[in-house]
Amino acid sequence: MQQNIEFGPAYAMSTIDLAAGESVTVEAGSMVGMSDGLNIKTTIGGNKMGFFGKLLNFMMALVRKFLGGESFFVNTYTPPEGQSGQLMIAPALSGDIVHYTLDGNKSLIVQASSYLASAGDVTVKTKFGGLKSLFSGEGAFWLQCSGNGDLWVNCYGAIHEIEVKGSYIVDTGHIVAFDDTLDYKIKGAGGLKSTLMSGEGLVCQFNGNGKLFIQSRNLGAMVGWISPRLPA
Repeated sequence: MQQNIEFGPAYAMSTIDLAAGESVTVEAGSMVGMSDGLNIKTTIGGNKMGFFGKLLNFMMALVRKFLGGESFFVNTYTPPEGQSGQLMIAPALSGDIVHYTLDGNKSLIVQASSYLASAGDVTVKTKFGGLKSLFSGEGAFWLQCSGNGDLWVNCYGAIHEIEVKGSYIVDTGHIVAFDDTLDYKIKGAGGLKSTLMSGEGLVCQFNGNGKLFIQSRNLGAMVGWISPRLPA
């Protein structure tokens, strides 16, 4: 499998070349174009788990759909038997895409709306982040991506990678993904006055050693800026 990301960071698109026998699972609605003859199979939350795993994922994804607004369907693209194929994918929002290789040693925790695609022996499970995540404004659910294979993650704006060694603080609206070697806690930006009046609200403090991916723009802040300007 070969992949190439172009037109970033504002309007990124990934072109994936599939060899015979390879397949890629993509968030519903993210296909831009594809070679003729690719087979498409629609499932809920991927196909790397058993019946009860799929059932649990369906229930969690259904809740995630209503709390976070993201789709719980994915499409798996596979070339016809003995043939190769090509697929182009892009996120709904203008922004960047990062390609991440999972090697089985650790998982990547992804904001639910930032999952774009995966390939190989990759399992994607819904992970409840607790009430602290719900009150952060970014939703109560994460996606835990693990196994061996390829993962594509998207964001709003540009993606910036940070190597955390110790502690690092990020606005909750700018989190895209992070290694599962990092612990986190959500707290106010400062004291009560700073939390309520600084415009920063809640932040996420990461602790440990690992990679952290953040986005340069905040979708919630954009919605907040646009809403008062819409006609009544």
